[in-house]
Amino acid sequence: MKRQFPVAQKALAAVLFLGIGLGLVLLLKYHRAHKKTESVHNAFNSPLYEPGDKPMKVYIKAVEMDNGKLFNLEQTIYQSKTRVNQMRQLLSVFLNGPRTDKDQVPVPEGLKLNDFYFTAQGVAVVDVSTTDIPPGQFGFYEEVLFIRGLIESLSQNFFEIKQVKVLVNGNEAPTLAGHYALGTADLGALVTQSVNTF
Repeated sequence: MKRQFPVAQKALAAVLFLGIGLGLVLLLKYHRAHKKTESVHNAFNSPLYEPGDKPMKVYIKAVEMDNGKLFNLEQTIYQSKTRVNQMRQLLSVFLNGPRTDKDQVPVPEGLKLNDFYFTAQGVAVVDVSTTDIPPGQFGFYEEVLFIRGLIESLSQNFFEIKQVKVLVNGNEAPTLAGHYALGTADLGALVTQSVNTF
């Protein structure tokens, strides 16, 4: 004789199997995204471009020293195999840009790039070191120009970037040098704010 299960037991079994299946799908999705971010993160030591890669124009933010306004300064990077390496090249060009003459990058002497990675969610994570910045060189205005210059240099050249997050010495910090609040930048709000203030 066949045993019949009540409807409640059948429903419970179906919900249980559905929950286990959904849990497995979410676990696999998280694992893949984590591996992808990790592989991009570990590629930091690979060459940024090959000798045969074509040059491409990018625009970094620089400051007109006469009036203190940000403007786009044309620079050249190379069309490497990955967009992440192109982003790293742009960061290098920005952080090591001109610091003399009438047009300068808003990057203080001593600031260094510790690491950079780009997540599957479109977040560019920039980890900088501030330990070698001489005291008193980085006030509120300089900090604002640096953060805005960094964010706008990345976002205007790479449509993939939806947000920019700045870490200080590998950690989330409330400010870079004690003045301008850090966090994950909302690029839409930043553009609106930029138009209204500069």
